[in-house]
Amino acid sequence: MKTLIACYSFTGNTLTVAKELEKQINADFTRIEPIKERWYVIKAVHAYLEKKVPIKDCETDISDYDCLIVCGPIWAGRAPSGILEYLSKVQNTAGKKCAALVTMGGNGNEIATEQIKTALEEVGMQFIGKLKLGKNELKSGSWKDMLEEFSELFQ
Repeated sequence: MKTLIACYSFTGNTLTVAKELEKQINADFTRIEPIKERWYVIKAVHAYLEKKVPIKDCETDISDYDCLIVCGPIWAGRAPSGILEYLSKVQNTAGKKCAALVTMGGNGNEIATEQIKTALEEVGMQFIGKLKLGKNELKSGSWKDMLEEFSELFQ
C-alpha cells in the first residue's frame, strides 16, 4: 500500500517516531510546519480552541497514495492547530485509507484522534487505526514494539 505520512512535531518526539514508521513501511513523508512559530502556551490555547494556523507548503494532494497517516502531539487534549489546517487542505481523498499516530505527555488522545478521524472521514476516507504513545512509552523505548505492530496495518 503506497502511504504518505504527514507529520507535525514540536519537540522532536513525534518526528522520531514518524521517521521510524516511514522506514518500516517504506512510506513517503511530508512535514507539517506552521508559517509562524508561537510560544508553547499560545499553541496549546489555539489547539484547545481548535483554531487553525497557516502552514508552510507540504504534500496535501494524496491522489498518488492509498493511505494517509497523520502524526502529531496532543496539546490541551486536542490536535495541534497546524494539523487542523493540514486536514482542511488534504485533497483527492475519496476511498483512501487513513490512520492517526499521536504522542502525548499527558492525556486526551480520544479527542485528538477523533478530530483527525472525523476530518478525514468527512472527505471520504476510511479510518483503519490509531496509535497513541505516552511519555512512558517514549522514554522507555517500548514505543518501538508498539510501532512495529501498528505498521502491520500498512503492509
